[in-house]
Amino acid sequence: MHNVRIKQINTMVEQCQDDASAAQLDFNFEGTWRTNSDQVQFSGDVQFPQGELTLNADFPPFLGGEGRAPSALTYCFYGAMSCYGSTFATQAAMAGVRLDAMTISLKLGVDFRTALGVGDFPPMTGFKFNVKVKSDASDVDIQKVKELTDERCPAIWAMQNPVPFTTAATKVN
Repeated sequence: MHNVRIKQINTMVEQCQDDASAAQLDFNFEGTWRTNSDQVQFSGDVQFPQGELTLNADFPPFLGGEGRAPSALTYCFYGAMSCYGSTFATQAAMAGVRLDAMTISLKLGVDFRTALGVGDFPPMTGFKFNVKVKSDASDVDIQKVKELTDERCPAIWAMQNPVPFTTAATKVN
């Protein structure tokens, strides 16, 4: 249904009832900071089930880059938007709500003063997702899908819950 393979999802739901690890993915990324000014600042490969892709990132000029590639935050925000949109489409399919077309937008602002060492300021305004769907479904059904998406989207969960992290820095020769 609307490019969501519902049979695969239903199979996974059944598997998860017997094996919680069936729906868990581990991600391991590695990237390289480029010290040559002729290159974008950062590059790394990501793998996915049908291939691999090299992603490049470059800060905008006011943060010391050249703006030759999307910034790291651009990828982060695109990821959040894509996650919310994908979750919306999936929840609609699982609920039997057909989508004939869907677009999503994300708006937010970023204040870089803290990153620039100017002071301690909240770095981001709120995320404003806006989903527009073309569907024969009722407004009530669309709002139910939105509620399910708000409850089940991993990006929304990560914004609402502190995610533990660790950092390490090691000098190498």
